[in-house]
Amino acid sequence: MDVAIYVSATGTAAALEQCLVCLGELDEHPAHRVVIVDNATTGFEALFARLGGDIELVRLANPVSEAVALATALHTAPAEVVVYLRDAARVAPGWLGALVAPLATAECVATTSITGGQHTHPVQALALAWKATALDGVPDIPADHLVAALVANLGSVGRVAAADGALVVPALAGVAGPEIAPYGSVPLLSVVIPTLDAASPRLRDCVAAIHANTGVPHEIVIVDNFAPPQGFSAPVNTGLRGARGDYLVVCNDDVEVLPGWWPPLQEALDDGATVAYPRTVDTAEHEGFSAWCFALTRESMAEHSVAPGAFFDPDMVVWFQDSDLMVRLQRAGSPPRRVAESRIRHGRSLSVNTPDPRLREWIVEQIERDRCSFEAKTGLIAVEGTA
Repeated sequence: MDVAIYVSATGTAAALEQCLVCLGELDEHPAHRVVIVDNATTGFEALFARLGGDIELVRLANPVSEAVALATALHTAPAEVVVYLRDAARVAPGWLGALVAPLATAECVATTSITGGQHTHPVQALALAWKATALDGVPDIPADHLVAALVANLGSVGRVAAADGALVVPALAGVAGPEIAPYGSVPLLSVVIPTLDAASPRLRDCVAAIHANTGVPHEIVIVDNFAPPQGFSAPVNTGLRGARGDYLVVCNDDVEVLPGWWPPLQEALDDGATVAYPRTVDTAEHEGFSAWCFALTRESMAEHSVAPGAFFDPDMVVWFQDSDLMVRLQRAGSPPRRVAESRIRHGRSLSVNTPDPRLREWIVEQIERDRCSFEAKTGLIAVEGTA
């Protein structure tokens, strides 16, 4: 049978490399191919350059969901038996044979791995194998629920079996991953997130992406500013005052940082950038500076604050504080630096475009007051952007 193992380039390059080392030590039988799915990630180029010719690389030009990336790889490099290996997990030498053996029977359409010698629920499996003919497409749902959806769809057409001997170990169990700082130590990086709803799904998604894609010791400072609404400048200034890291990031709660987002920003700051900001990748790519995600050093914050403890001008409550910052930095001879190698997605005004009519009315009125403050301070005509 034609077997292909599909591995997404996620996490750290070190973890992915250890995953590939384990795959390279698999038994020769059953015969198989390894397909790496590069979902427009960064930080893996050096590893990709070292790949041998026996590993296929499917590269996407722009980031998409895990489900769409997998579907693209299945279309580009199809196989009779699909093996989906999650999270750059490590496998035992006899893993593949044990995983695909039950598929030789007619009634079994899919198999799941076991973790650490223990049977896990199929939806928690780190590896899932199935007959390609048993599945009509990959459902486009969030990555956390993808295996569950695949198992459910496959279970509707046949038996999904737990494969004894198909041992998988999570990537972070003994494999180089995000650096963990000792408890109580000062983190290298602080990420400040102002939010109107600290219990919202979008904030949970934002925090999850930061934790998953940030490989240095970091802290997340969440400032809930809903009641009463404090705008944007006040919670950001509050969060920055409480942040402990040497490097600081301000991030909207509707931002998703993508793999490899932080090292290029840190490199730009170390190279002398006063403020560095990532490339926003979405349906309408934005190149100019905006406050939804940017990085700076503690020294830059002290040097360019409008007053002690106030990096953003508090006279611009909701809007135009990023325009004011850009003007201040340009006039100081150190404009914000765009770092294209660092990438994020942005939900575009999910906070400002609130369904609450009273809050929306306050925001609209405050934006006009902010416009007047910006124009009076800078002598420039304000152009409303997208927050």
